[in-house]
Amino acid sequence: MSRTISDGEVVDIVQTDGRWLGRGIYNSASRIRVRVYSWDETRQLDNDWFLERLELAIDLRKILSNGSPLEAQRIVFSEADQLSGLIVDRYAGYLVVQQTAAAMNRFIEPCVARLVEVYQPRGVLLRVDRKTAVAEGLEDGQQLLYGELPTESVEIEDNGLKWQVDLLDGQKTGYYLDQRTNRRVAASWVPANGKVLDVCCYVGGFALSIAKWSHASQIVAIDTSAKAIESAKKHASINGIENVVFEVGDFYQTMEAKLAAGERFDTIVLDPPRMAGSREQIDAALRAYHRLNLLGVKLLNRGGILVTCSCSGRVSREEFQQMLFSVSRRSGREIQILEQRGAASDHPSSITCPETDYLKCFVCRVL
Repeated sequence: MSRTISDGEVVDIVQTDGRWLGRGIYNSASRIRVRVYSWDETRQLDNDWFLERLELAIDLRKILSNGSPLEAQRIVFSEADQLSGLIVDRYAGYLVVQQTAAAMNRFIEPCVARLVEVYQPRGVLLRVDRKTAVAEGLEDGQQLLYGELPTESVEIEDNGLKWQVDLLDGQKTGYYLDQRTNRRVAASWVPANGKVLDVCCYVGGFALSIAKWSHASQIVAIDTSAKAIESAKKHASINGIENVVFEVGDFYQTMEAKLAAGERFDTIVLDPPRMAGSREQIDAALRAYHRLNLLGVKLLNRGGILVTCSCSGRVSREEFQQMLFSVSRRSGREIQILEQRGAASDHPSSITCPETDYLKCFVCRVL
């Protein structure tokens, strides 16, 4: 006998022969009809289950914490913490909760209550972006869940630098925490008195980290967004950094102009925004990555370092590496892969969800 399943209802997934596979939450409005949360038939999906997973996530972040009152850290990373649809970031005294699945509707409140108990924040802000709202049948926008909203940008510390984060109007939950360790690693590969180009610099994460932790003679940082560049200049001033030149311009056009002008660099960082949000966009994304990296390779001095990134989860590491192989053939230059990196440790990846290994950062030597 069949019956109608209500949105938000806990359902079991079974094979045609009746064998139990998993337990999840149903949502008729989502392309993911059932979000699976448990592979243990003996456990119910109730508050206790979700709070246990939350506690495991908190335990990891306590290990990774540096104890600074200005620390910024990802506390919950959705599927990687078995809490699909929930992302939580801590920015000094504030928590930003990003809901990406309607399945989490009735579990947000108990999870936030526990987070408030542990971190005692000044405020907790919930954000649902428009794309997620449409895909999941949620209301988009922002909502204060606890405490007070910040009246100005929140100051955090990352890689020994001070950053002003706009929690109300910033991208994602406010700041890209996932590249933290990669920024420091990139700085370690810059030669003394080296010239650096940071493409898609946003608010200057790589450029300013390289300026602080290397002996580069000059760093050129470009982004298409004038607003992002203004923020990057402000952060350079806040941190007393003077050897970074910021430029507003199209990534491809600016790199082509520098190539035509005979400019060359010892280290180039490529950190473009996500280029493939669906399977249908993978081929176009790989073509864009190829064009960007080909220009980067051509702009590098012999033996130069290319730090090239992709935050497109749909593009696999193998596909990204194959793209670099094509760049090598097209440019006629050998590319040595020195390091293959991912997101910072507070953004773990789950073996059962390959998409959580979304960030790829290849450190390469171009001969």
